[in-house]
Amino acid sequence: MRKIVYMGQVSIDGYYEDSTGDFSWAEPDEEIHRFTNDVIRQAGASLMGRRMYETMEPHWTEVAANRPGPDYADEFAQAWVETPRYVFSRTLDSVPDGLTLVSGDIEAEVRRLKEMPGGPIDVGGPGLANSLAEFDLIDELLMVVFPVVIGGGKPYLGPNFAGKKWALVEQSKFSSGVPLMRYERVRQ
Repeated sequence: MRKIVYMGQVSIDGYYEDSTGDFSWAEPDEEIHRFTNDVIRQAGASLMGRRMYETMEPHWTEVAANRPGPDYADEFAQAWVETPRYVFSRTLDSVPDGLTLVSGDIEAEVRRLKEMPGGPIDVGGPGLANSLAEFDLIDELLMVVFPVVIGGGKPYLGPNFAGKKWALVEQSKFSSGVPLMRYERVRQ
């Protein structure tokens, strides 16, 4: 069975974005970007909610089409468009070719995807991750922790993560000093 990995940037006080929706404080340097490139290249699928779709899809498909550089951003864009992408939304009627819109039973669809062969399933964005945590579907947290205090906004881990136990299985840092932490879900 494939693992579902929730990867994202997080402030040291636990936020994914600030109270205005901005996450520019977590702009990755080249090394972090290349690490993210490797993660998306290994992914068998990428799941996102409507908001993440509206943020990521137009930008990265444009970069993939035009390849404006730098090379590591172009590489991410190419890996992005080559990865099967699923958009979970009850408000969208359609998505462009190359994406799959899921508007029905989130739990059933994600369980079906987990049963399919292939690489890990990447989850982008705290909203969808929190929805999946309700059904205990997240197997791994991959956190890039930026040394900034946001003071409020959208938390990286929503309320559906409460009470779930995790084991730290990897801790390292990039040359910039930004830590990377990988946690696996402890199920009993």
